[in-house]
Amino acid sequence: MSIKILKTIVYIDGYNLYYGLLRKTEFKWLDIHSLFQVEILNPQESELIHLKYYTAPVLGRMCDDPNSVQRQRQYLQALRKRYPHQVSIIEGKMIATTPVKRRVDEPFDKVKVHHFEEKKSDVNLAVDIACDALSGQCEQIVLCTNDSDLEPALKRIKSIKPEIRIGLVSPVKSGNRRHVSKDLLELSDWHKFIKESHLTASQLPLKIPNTSITKPDVWS
Repeated sequence: MSIKILKTIVYIDGYNLYYGLLRKTEFKWLDIHSLFQVEILNPQESELIHLKYYTAPVLGRMCDDPNSVQRQRQYLQALRKRYPHQVSIIEGKMIATTPVKRRVDEPFDKVKVHHFEEKKSDVNLAVDIACDALSGQCEQIVLCTNDSDLEPALKRIKSIKPEIRIGLVSPVKSGNRRHVSKDLLELSDWHKFIKESHLTASQLPLKIPNTSITKPDVWS
């Protein structure tokens, strides 16, 4: 009996992926489409019909290096040019505030701090997975995140359309299972880690064909 190949949409929490796996590595010029199509998904079980990447533009004042803003734009533009129809980039926004916090070592002493918070990305992701699954856009959703705030959306999908298959790809160090969200894991039909070998095999070309976009030198 032949195995049914499931129409699959991948949803990537960009900041989760970056801070969970890519920061301080040489793998930031990541070809996310190739990563999932070639390294993560089984072509005998899954047909990748679209990939959605959720992020927010960084603010210059939140970066140690002001050129980080341009490098992020460069990377997102590389993805858009490389995969104009296969990849969608959904942008939220960063909110900067200066709240007053109590010091840990001196609880009666207060200090004003910079606080940066990504807004809309998790909501956009939750809305999209629910709408896509419940409207019949796909037969399998694959989440790359470790954000347990998505648990309610997955529960609703499971309760209304239990035939939808849910895959979880954790952006944490390979094999470090204790750092994987238990809430998401319990609602998933399968789970994988992203290995360093996957990242090595899934890098964008140094220069994106038919464009002037190149990999930032400091990412080499």
